Amino acid sequence: MNITFMVVTVFLFFFGLIFLGKLIISGYVTYLLSVKFGDEYITSQMKRDTYIFGIVADLAAIGIVSLVLIILSNTTNISVIEIDGITFLQYYFCLFIYAIYPEYSYLGDDNQAFAESFYIILALIAVSLIASCIMYYFFVFRKSELSKPKKFYSVFILTITTAPYYFLISFASFGNL
Repeated sequence: MNITFMVVTVFLFFFGLIFLGKLIISGYVTYLLSVKFGDEYITSQMKRDTYIFGIVADLAAIGIVSLVLIILSNTTNISVIEIDGITFLQYYFCLFIYAIYPEYSYLGDDNQAFAESFYIILALIAVSLIASCIMYYFFVFRKSELSKPKKFYSVFILTITTAPYYFLISFASFGNL
């Protein structure tokens, strides 16, 4: 199989998962918030902004985590990226493949590549949580007529529920069906 085709397919699947996950989860959560607080407080523009800024937060998290990995690999003597002579680009794409197709049976083994990719996915989720919280508060709910506690509650609920937890789903189990 051509490596370029495989890489493009993996990235398209990765970003498709982001878009679909955000669309479903943010749509449902904003619907629940509009039921709780009323449609006059959670407008359709806020629902669209929640989806858009959720995707932007996930993409920003991917960029930030990637940038941190590149900086760490260039500034430390023990490279985070290079294992057994594998180049940065090959290893970076392997991390995304592990992120999409994690084998949790490796958790007990001494598999450095899987452990690093798993920790990178956890870092990606944490950075996405922080970016989502900032974007939701300053760009979606800043001009809202909700009281301050309701704004914090809404931002907290949206941030926790729309984090990219779906990266932790192992698609390896679907191959055995």
